[in-house]
Amino acid sequence: MSRKWERMVSKNAKKINKDRSKRGIAPISTDPDRAEVFKGRSIMLALFFVLISVFLLLTLTKTSGDTMYWYTTCAYMVVGLFVYFIRRPYLKVSKTSLSKRGFARELVLGADNINEIVYAPGQVVIHLKGKSPRWVYNRTLNRFDVAAMAGRLKKYAEQNQVAFVDKTV
Repeated sequence: MSRKWERMVSKNAKKINKDRSKRGIAPISTDPDRAEVFKGRSIMLALFFVLISVFLLLTLTKTSGDTMYWYTTCAYMVVGLFVYFIRRPYLKVSKTSLSKRGFARELVLGADNINEIVYAPGQVVIHLKGKSPRWVYNRTLNRFDVAAMAGRLKKYAEQNQVAFVDKTV
């Protein structure tokens, strides 16, 4: 199908699904080529901020009645909870690109910039061409569903002629 036709079909499907959901009817079949998002948790950074907050609470001296100290302590706790619950790391796999959350923006990567995708037990590593750092998605540190992610990345690699290495077998 041409891209114009695909856009028109997806636009109409969204419109019909929205109308069907308002009426309480199940949506029509979803687009199989839509972007799939795998979300994790940023445990290390959140733990860092919470530990700073606890440290500030433990080192509080009773002689100082400074309210700015309490604001700082509470701010570190709030930032730690924000990082853990709201600002979650993710990998978005679409038809022709991969994207993830960077420090201030979304980083998008085309299939022509990927050298290979390696699936090892408990982690997925995406090796990039050139001197770019690799993207590592881990089960233990970031709580990603690595098995489901590897299945979708294998399909992505087959569609875009990218090398996929499975080290689990």
